[in-house]
Amino acid sequence: MEKLIELIQNSQSFLLKQILYYAKIHDYVKYSSTLEEAWVASVTGLSDALIGCIQNDQKIPELNVDQDFITEPITEFGRMEAMRHRQRGISLEMYLGLIKYYRQTYIDLIMGSITDQKQQILYTLWVNRFFDQNEIAFCKEWNVQSKETLLSELQLTNREIVNEKNKYLTIFESIPTPVILFDTEDCCNNINYAAQYFLQENLYSPGYVYYTADQKQRAESVIPCFYEEYRAFCKGGEHEATIEKDCESPMHGKKNIIIKFRRMLDVSGKFMGTVIILTDQTERKQIEEKLRHMSFHDMFTDLYNRSYLEQEIRRLSSKKGDSVGIVSCDIDGLKTVNDNLGHHAGDSLIKLVANILKSSFREIDMVCRIGGDEFLALMPSIDDDTVQNACRKIHMQIEQHNANHKKEPISVSVGRATGRVLSNKDIPEIIKQADNIMYSEKKINHENYDMLFFERFKEYGKDLFN
Repeated sequence: MEKLIELIQNSQSFLLKQILYYAKIHDYVKYSSTLEEAWVASVTGLSDALIGCIQNDQKIPELNVDQDFITEPITEFGRMEAMRHRQRGISLEMYLGLIKYYRQTYIDLIMGSITDQKQQILYTLWVNRFFDQNEIAFCKEWNVQSKETLLSELQLTNREIVNEKNKYLTIFESIPTPVILFDTEDCCNNINYAAQYFLQENLYSPGYVYYTADQKQRAESVIPCFYEEYRAFCKGGEHEATIEKDCESPMHGKKNIIIKFRRMLDVSGKFMGTVIILTDQTERKQIEEKLRHMSFHDMFTDLYNRSYLEQEIRRLSSKKGDSVGIVSCDIDGLKTVNDNLGHHAGDSLIKLVANILKSSFREIDMVCRIGGDEFLALMPSIDDDTVQNACRKIHMQIEQHNANHKKEPISVSVGRATGRVLSNKDIPEIIKQADNIMYSEKKINHENYDMLFFERFKEYGKDLFN
């Protein structure tokens, strides 16, 4: 009998698969658990009871005429299961029918695994007698109760079931994460309060969808933003999938959400469908974007900073053969403005220059503030004429500004250089060339700006840059 014990212990997966097969094709799953773990527990409990009886006494448990099946250890499993299923409202006929297929499952295991005919007959007889004993026991247990007792049991069980339903409905509606349940017909089975609040303008009270099941909405009207993704998941073979998408919420505007699709865990096949869980990560995305922006931008002018410039230099240095233009700029007379008008005026000058530079280059160019009054524009995939045009635009805008805004005189020294990237040293060398030209211009511009500044200062005094 050791071989039978070993066979049962090593074949739990087969037994589970086989009983589920019988339960499905004969429609017993209509009134059974949807979760695999419940079926695993029933197979494990039955196997443990059968193995325990074999280990206790290896003689075949025959049916004796005066036997008290209620008190026999071998029938304890049958008696307990009879009480549990009777209290759940399962009829004796229904329970006996399913037990017959449990019996058949173990017989199938023996017939498919044991080749020795004598062992096959012995093991089959043992299993049959075990089930016979238990079936007699739970029939006796079932019928020993009066109708009044049975009715009282059912009423108590019904109240407990209602309480369980209400408990889980309350939990479902209280979950702060939006959850939506769809059946296989694309109808909304349930949608919790958080999901209603997130998706709909007209907010219903918690439990509204559950208690108005006859008014089920189609998926395309509930989740129009990601309906196509939902349908693609339903048609696919994956158990779960996760996507990220921007959706427009009627109540909350544009939202970035993580959408998780998951097929319902129903081994019985009667409650099939899709669970959708939504995670709003708009605020986190905004914070991430803000931090990303701060890490690569100068907070004062909103131009790119030195860290971003160095990163882009490394990136462009890897694109061998590409041409790069550099425009180096330095504000003339910032110290003069600070010394005579204060740093608030110097700050205004820096912002004015930053705005002019920002509007003087192409969208793909990177305009950076690399120091207090130093700026640099990195221009990828460029020719010298385009670089010259950018420099002319800077000078032209400064000239127009000084003509139209006499209280805010500006002067900027500009140097430019262009070259082809053949090694990692080329861009730093191009920057050096542009700096040298800029510093040569600055020697002249510094004196010219001082003259312009004091001329305007004489005319407007402390009103400059105010």
